[in-house]
Amino acid sequence: MKLKRVWLVKLIFVLAFAIILAPKAKTTAASDADKPFYKNAMVNTYVYDEKGKRTKDKKILAGKAVGCYSMINYVGDKPYIMIGQNKYVAYMNVVGLDCQLNHNSYIYSSSGKRMKNSGVLLKNGLVTVYGGKKKINGSKYWAIGVGLYVKANNVETPKGEVTSDPNTQNQTTEPQTS
Repeated sequence: MKLKRVWLVKLIFVLAFAIILAPKAKTTAASDADKPFYKNAMVNTYVYDEKGKRTKDKKILAGKAVGCYSMINYVGDKPYIMIGQNKYVAYMNVVGLDCQLNHNSYIYSSSGKRMKNSGVLLKNGLVTVYGGKKKINGSKYWAIGVGLYVKANNVETPKGEVTSDPNTQNQTTEPQTS
């Protein structure tokens, strides 16, 4: 009889413990959804409202961490990521798009000079491009990082809707101070 009573007490204790902890687990999961995931802005970017109009907020400089709260939101045909209540940044400026190289490519600086010690990006390799094409010294380039560029003619950009997942690229868990 004592053995059964011990097991009954243990069972009641375990059930009571599970009931007490269950609501805390749910509130923790709910608060995690409110926490942003951080991505670095790879090019300077402006802040927009839900209608795609630029706000009076300061632009976010390249290399700064941006707290993102959602996946892709479209305004018209342009993709944005929410960074706050009624605040959005352009998807391409923060997450970018994976593209294939159709030629061997050198890496260039923001002044259009080839970076000699950076090596060569090989044909058919993947590179993530950010922002839009930028004209430097009469040639067009894609940004591939903060202050890093490749010639636009060497990049095969896919046509159609942006389908990249921002949770897999360029993501950090903490804001960076630099």
